[in-house]
Amino acid sequence: MSYAISGECCSDASCVAVCPMNCIHPAPGEPGFGTGASLFIDPRTCIDCGACADICPVDAAQPSEQAAAEDVERNAAYFAGQEPLDAMDLDSWEAPSYQVWGGGPRRVLVVGAGPAGMYATRELLLRTTAEVTLIDRLEQVGGLVRYGVAPDHPSTKQIISSFERIIHHRRVRWLPATDATELRRGAGGLPDGFDAVVHAVGARRSRRLGIRGENAACSAEDFVAWYNGRPGAALPVELAGPRAVIVGNGNVALDVARILLSDEARLRTLDVSPQVRRALAASGIKEVVLLGRRGPDEAAYTQPALQELLTAAGDRVELRYHARPTAWTSEALALDDGTTIAAGNLFTAIGFEGRPIDGLPFDPARGIVPNVRGAVVGRPGHYVAGWIKRGARGGIGVNKACAQETVMTLVSSSTAPASPGS
Repeated sequence: MSYAISGECCSDASCVAVCPMNCIHPAPGEPGFGTGASLFIDPRTCIDCGACADICPVDAAQPSEQAAAEDVERNAAYFAGQEPLDAMDLDSWEAPSYQVWGGGPRRVLVVGAGPAGMYATRELLLRTTAEVTLIDRLEQVGGLVRYGVAPDHPSTKQIISSFERIIHHRRVRWLPATDATELRRGAGGLPDGFDAVVHAVGARRSRRLGIRGENAACSAEDFVAWYNGRPGAALPVELAGPRAVIVGNGNVALDVARILLSDEARLRTLDVSPQVRRALAASGIKEVVLLGRRGPDEAAYTQPALQELLTAAGDRVELRYHARPTAWTSEALALDDGTTIAAGNLFTAIGFEGRPIDGLPFDPARGIVPNVRGAVVGRPGHYVAGWIKRGARGGIGVNKACAQETVMTLVSSSTAPASPGS
């Protein structure tokens, strides 16, 4: 499935900025921008991430299966006869829009090869003459795209192939399975031999409910990492039906529900290991209660994600709001109104938070490194991008604009800011 833009388009181009695949045109500066009635999405390269729908101020970006047929046809027709653009091809994008670093190569370390780190690397190659060393604690690039996107959304994971091409650039040195703490510190708190560091380490630790018995529940971090096959990930609980409760009202909670309720025929179509497939099929989970601590108007899931869940398993999903858990046992979840929900499993999906980075300031309330437009407060030469910069919100495409801002700050500044921000 791809997305399409309807005739209600306001052409403010906010969707262009967040599209991770550069598939929305005409973009600012291209022929036709601002003169036509609409922007268009190239269905050949759209990865179904929904970033355009999340940010569109007039709800003009819609899944193709929900959009009007004439809108779908109009989007496809705009790109007829054109070669699709490669999202990470350094030659297919616009010229630098701000000053390029001169004075010969400098060495920049990028920590983290998820979306934020990959877009930061690409920006450094475009906007500077720097040599970039990219490290990640895992063996492969992709981060949460590879190990966080649900296995029934394979088109979204297509961007990984674009990320993989970046690491072969002549100015990139890729060091997989490397931890930043292994690097020797040099002058000024920077790793030895580097002029700047961009920390793009994400925020993958699940937030906690803070209730009795929570240690016997399964966090979204653990469950998603397990079914996506992240190295070292293991399921910390035994799946047991017939009912599961998921606390959370975001897209991750809906992903967990959709995977739990997949029947054997659907499981066979998913890109998961045989062990995961067997465990899900044998779980006996036939019903899921999605528990929101606030009301439906404050739910964080997108409408397309909710519609996808209800289409797949609507008769086996109960949406419950204004419910606050107080304790979990192996058989039931207790709520603050004195009632209980009988269930074999409790899953928590109430968001993620960042972890402190050695040697950098940290705001535990927001789960971020304090920064001004990406420059770490009080630490010259250190920058942040992605969730560790702005908090655990926003999908794949938001990281593109976030990384662009950070690299622009890196290029234009050589001293640390005086006051914190984000």
